[in-house]
Amino acid sequence: MRLKGLRPALTLFRKTSEGSETLADGDAARAGDLIRIGYRSLGRRYGVIVSLDGRGGLSRHLPQSGAAAAPLQARGVVLLGHAYQLDDAPAWERFFFVTANAPFAVGTVEEAARKAASGRTVAGQAPADLPLPSALEQSTFLLTKE
Repeated sequence: MRLKGLRPALTLFRKTSEGSETLADGDAARAGDLIRIGYRSLGRRYGVIVSLDGRGGLSRHLPQSGAAAAPLQARGVVLLGHAYQLDDAPAWERFFFVTANAPFAVGTVEEAARKAASGRTVAGQAPADLPLPSALEQSTFLLTKE
């Protein structure tokens, strides 16, 4: 089932001394923050989550290994089984959630992320999206680095 007008999305949480807090797109973060990543698939069957940082560094979050996009779970917000610690890369960390209803290669997303990062990190701007084939849908989440 797919709800009209709704898109797959990321939800990020930061570990705090009291537990965790939900982050909003554009929130500030700092080196050392421990981030938990969750997603809502909204009926999409396969997905990849990667992030780019202000140095152009690429991190893969889902799947952790392998060449094919991960099968997605359909229930509410699904948390990944691991957390991600932000490093000292400057300016920003942009997360990309790429989904489709058919299997696709993780390499397609990683190549698009590297292409999007080239030139952007020098200017200090996070790429707004990835240059992907039209069959792949994407949503993003930006953390600004203090």
